[in-house]
Amino acid sequence: MDGTLHRTDAFAVKIHQIVQGEMKYPVQTPDEIRSTFGMPSKEYMPLLLPGSDEETQKIYGRRVIELENEYLHLAEAYDGSAEMLGQLRGDGWVTAVCSNSSVRYISAVLKAIRLDALIDEIQPLDPDSRGKDESLARLLERVQPRKALMVGDTIFDLEAARKNDLPFIGCLYGFRPAEMAAADRKVAAVSEIPAAAQELLFS
Repeated sequence: MDGTLHRTDAFAVKIHQIVQGEMKYPVQTPDEIRSTFGMPSKEYMPLLLPGSDEETQKIYGRRVIELENEYLHLAEAYDGSAEMLGQLRGDGWVTAVCSNSSVRYISAVLKAIRLDALIDEIQPLDPDSRGKDESLARLLERVQPRKALMVGDTIFDLEAARKNDLPFIGCLYGFRPAEMAAADRKVAAVSEIPAAAQELLFS
């Protein structure tokens, strides 16, 4: 799971717009900024800062981190996320977040939305990894689950699941529902995840 637990786009979009303005780059629309969510930084930086060099991107990244602490209070868990995670763990599931973000950011968001105690494993993007599929592979190697599935809301989540031979639950309430057409199961709300997971792995 990743962005399927929380609404971060309000503060994430605001932060990027602020920093783009500060650095005299075109301030992009919310939709343009949201379209980069889920990408590794090496892919989204050129889109957010067209024509920028590596040093400029590092400066941008540091400024974004500074502002995240200011605006993190705007992050919200989707309604029912705590109950859903509690149900999964009560049924014996191990819960994990596999994200293209840093462990610092993942931990900060989970704490802000009060779900940190309900997540058993965190897998950030490894600097040596080419993308989420490799991060997911490392998570699976570390945890060694008997069965597993992926829950997500972007094409990057779906591709990671496919490359690791995992069933995939697509969240239609997430960032980009149109990308969920090929999901094995689709859910319109957080509360539908446990039943979909049970059906995919144990029916």
